[in-house]
Amino acid sequence: MKVNIPTRLRDWPLRTQLMLVFGFLSITPTAVSIITVTTLSGQRTQTSLRDRSLRIAQRLQQQLEPILVFNDQLAARQLFAAYAGDRELDGVGVYDSNGELIEGLGIRPPRFGSNADLGTNKGHLVVAEEIKTPYGRSGRLYLSFSTRLNDQLQRHDIWIATGFGASVILCALILAVRMARRIARRLVQIADAANRVASGEWSHTVLGDQAKDEIGTLAHSFNVMVVELKRLSIDHERLASTERERLESLVAERTKALEQSREMFKLMAESTRAVPFTLDLTRGCFPYIGAQGVVDSGVPESEWKKPGGLDTVVPRESNPEVRRRFDECESGAFEFLTTLSQSNQRRSEVRWMGTCEWVAGAKVLRGLMLDITEVRRLGRELAASQKLESVGRLAAGVAHEINTPVQFVTDNVQFVRTSLTDIAAVIHAYRGLQHTVQSAGDIAAAALRVGEAETAADLDYVMENAPLAIESSLEGLGRIATIVRSMKEFAHPDQAEKKFVDLNQAIRSTLVIAHNEYKYVAELDAQFGELPPVPCYLGEVNQVVLNLLVNASHAISDIVRDTGVLGKLTVRTRLDGDAVEISIGDTGTGIPEAARDKIFDPFFTTKDVGVGTGQGLAIARSVVVRKHGGTLRFETECGKGTTFFIRLPIEAPMDAVDAGKLAA
Repeated sequence: MKVNIPTRLRDWPLRTQLMLVFGFLSITPTAVSIITVTTLSGQRTQTSLRDRSLRIAQRLQQQLEPILVFNDQLAARQLFAAYAGDRELDGVGVYDSNGELIEGLGIRPPRFGSNADLGTNKGHLVVAEEIKTPYGRSGRLYLSFSTRLNDQLQRHDIWIATGFGASVILCALILAVRMARRIARRLVQIADAANRVASGEWSHTVLGDQAKDEIGTLAHSFNVMVVELKRLSIDHERLASTERERLESLVAERTKALEQSREMFKLMAESTRAVPFTLDLTRGCFPYIGAQGVVDSGVPESEWKKPGGLDTVVPRESNPEVRRRFDECESGAFEFLTTLSQSNQRRSEVRWMGTCEWVAGAKVLRGLMLDITEVRRLGRELAASQKLESVGRLAAGVAHEINTPVQFVTDNVQFVRTSLTDIAAVIHAYRGLQHTVQSAGDIAAAALRVGEAETAADLDYVMENAPLAIESSLEGLGRIATIVRSMKEFAHPDQAEKKFVDLNQAIRSTLVIAHNEYKYVAELDAQFGELPPVPCYLGEVNQVVLNLLVNASHAISDIVRDTGVLGKLTVRTRLDGDAVEISIGDTGTGIPEAARDKIFDPFFTTKDVGVGTGQGLAIARSVVVRKHGGTLRFETECGKGTTFFIRLPIEAPMDAVDAGKLAA
């Protein structure tokens, strides 16, 4: 295991750290001094012994020259005997040139060769010198000095130095302990006082340390701090007491206001048709339900609130859609529309609004449920009235469209009726001719009468134009039938659910209805692409297309009024990916820059007073975007015209279906 030594040392008590520091600072120089002294002492004694051995060797060299010449062993013995009392010289010998011993004393080798070991050998200092005589003879001197006395002297010096060093270290440790205790005691006093201050005990917190060193300065600063903290504590307690009283008063006021607000909310919520509720899905009950909900349902409040009461109030088998919505609801805001079958056999359309959240592990829904059955009925009636209003506004034009073919049908019928009278006279003349031929009468006179009848009836003209008149009448009647059928399709009541329809045919019918609006101001360019059946509310889509056609016609009429040149109205449909796109463009004046951000706002219009209400585009956007999940956008350029683009999804997503139900 890795040990963090600095951290361990830092965690030790301060007195221990100080003792370690003082000990290190005293032991280290003392140890260095002892080693230095003993080393120098040893070197000094060794040098002294070496110098003495060299002096003796030089002296013996001179004295042994005559002895070596005459090979006088007795003289050599006497000479060496003079050194017998020397405690350091424990061996001496003189050798001839062949290394043979001439005379010796003490420790010496029996033969002294040229490769003999010299120097210090395990307690001995060996010296060898050459001896040369004037007569050509030579020899060698061998001296052995014992280092025992030097070693004893060195050990004596070491003991003295060690004893002195130990005394110094002991004194230093004693001083370190006393200083560490004194410093630690003073710091502990400051720490104890700080702890008492931290625990709120202000008594006996003034330190009596009057020293002038750093700790004394720290103690003085601590005393000043304690006095200031005590003053601040008193001020804080006074302020806290005042603030606590103020907060208690404020909390009481807010609590009272909250209670009043809660009662007011309860009064307001329970006095409207919107029923406030809190639904605990985990326990399957309503912890809170508005009083009007209890009255409308006829179910006692206790049934709503008891665990499992949800199955009693909203049974799953009769309200699968409601229960599915509850189960699928995620955290956050929710809003959906469902049909609710209540226990009193009453069915109603209910809009649920509120938030879903998790409280202590339980899924809780809070919000309002609003019975919009009557509102939906009124909305459908209002939509129908708006459509009838559009039909009424176009009634004069439609009547004119019908009146034109009626007039030429009438003229053709009148022509045929008159022609039939003249043809009857011709037929009568031919019958007379037949009778004359059968009776053998005056055939020539009868034939003359037939010719006069044909001339009077202008039979050739009748035979040539009567079929044309009948064909024209049939065409006029077909035109009238088309207009009537288009009116019927356009004014058909809106369905409650989306149905798959042929949009191209629906737009053709709407163009027939609006023909009188644009035929005097614009040429129609209609291009219908291949479209699959599209799920939509057909009546409302027809209303959107009609509003855009009328707006385009009015925009073009402003140009025609000034120039007298017919404009162009373009209607196109195409399949674009997973959606159908309808474009309605005009060559009018375009939408001003300042009005482009407002054209979808309710009651905003750029038309003259009495011409437009400003609701057409607002309704169109609501129908396309909210009810069908599509988009409605426009491209415009001042002086060149405007094109609106309607995109309707081929398969409406669930959110769009829900939005359509809510908008309905």
